[in-house]
Amino acid sequence: MNTSMSPAYESILEAPLAPLRNGGVGFVGADIPVELLLASGRPFGHLPWRADLPTPTADRWLESSFPGWARSILEQWFEGAFHGITDVLFSRADDAAQRLCYYVRELQARGQLGGPAPHLLDLALIPRATSLSHTAASIGALAQRLGIEDSAWPNALGRADRLRTQLAALNAGRGSHGVQYEHLFRAALWSDATQWIDSVSIAAQDGGRRILLAGSMPPDDRLHRAVEAGGACVVDELHPGGPLRLGPVLDTSGEAPLLRVARHLQLHGTGPRAFIDRAAQLLARVRECRAEAVVLWMTREDEALAWQVPAQSRVLREAGVPVLVRADASWKADDGALEAITRFCREELP
Repeated sequence: MNTSMSPAYESILEAPLAPLRNGGVGFVGADIPVELLLASGRPFGHLPWRADLPTPTADRWLESSFPGWARSILEQWFEGAFHGITDVLFSRADDAAQRLCYYVRELQARGQLGGPAPHLLDLALIPRATSLSHTAASIGALAQRLGIEDSAWPNALGRADRLRTQLAALNAGRGSHGVQYEHLFRAALWSDATQWIDSVSIAAQDGGRRILLAGSMPPDDRLHRAVEAGGACVVDELHPGGPLRLGPVLDTSGEAPLLRVARHLQLHGTGPRAFIDRAAQLLARVRECRAEAVVLWMTREDEALAWQVPAQSRVLREAGVPVLVRADASWKADDGALEAITRFCREELP
C-alpha cells in the first residue's frame, strides 16, 4: 500500500484538543458555519468523542435518547478535558447538540460543571425568508459575542471556499484506502483543516467494490474496516460529519456575508433538521461516486433520519442498487453490525 499523508494528519486524531486549549473555540453538532469559525481567528474543532471509553458520569444525567458521541463529550467535560477552550458553539440544527447545550448550561448554573462557555447557534433552516433572516441574525449575534470584526469575513469566506474545493477533490479521488480517508475527514471535522490539508496526498488504486456509507455519523473507522474485510471499500460518505458536510462553494451574489452564509446553510445543511430530499440526494451521490452498493447505517437515537429510510431504500431498489439497512444500530457497532456489513460486501454483492 503506497500512501502519503501529512504528519500532522494522524497527530490530530491522537491529540485533537491540543490546539484548542489556548483560547480556542469548540463546536458540537451539524451546520455550524465554518466561515464563523475561521473569522474568529482562533483554533477550532468539533469536540471529539472517544467511542470505547465508559461514560458513567454522563449516564447519570443524560436520557437514553442521547447518542453515544454526546455522552462521550459530556463525560470529557466532567473530566476537565475542555479546560483552556474559551467557547463552545452548539447547533440548533441538531437535536442532540441542542439538548446537550441546555444540560451543560444547567449543570454549570448548579456549580457541578466548569469549563468553556456554551453558546447555542439558533439556526432556522426552513426554506423561507423569515428563517433566512433569523439565521443571519443569529450568526451575527454570535459573531459579536466572539469579538469578530466585519473586516474578518471576506478572508474567512475565501478560506472556507478553498477548503470546500479541497475536500471535494480529495473525496472525488477515492477508490481505495477507506480507513485512511475516514481518518482524514474526521481530522478535518475535529480541527481547522485549512492549516494542514494542502500537504495531504493519498495514492489512488483499486480497493475493490465501491460502497457508499450513509446515515449516522460513524464513531471511527470500524465500519470502514468491516467493509474492507468483505473485499470492498468505502468511496463516499453521506452523514453529518461526512467529507462534503460543508457543501459546495458559496454563491457569488452581492449579499452581505452573513446573508450569504445563512442562505448557504439553508440550501446545503446536512443536519437532521435540514430540509433535504434525502432519497434523491442519496441516489445522486451513488451515481456521482459510482457506488456499487450502499450501507445505510443509522443509530437508534437518530430518529429523525430513520423516517427517511423507506424512501431511500425504495429509490435504491428501483435503481438496482443493493443496500444493507441497519436502522436501529448501536453507536459502538457492537450489535452484529460489523459482521453483517462484512458479510454483505463479501457474499451479497454481484
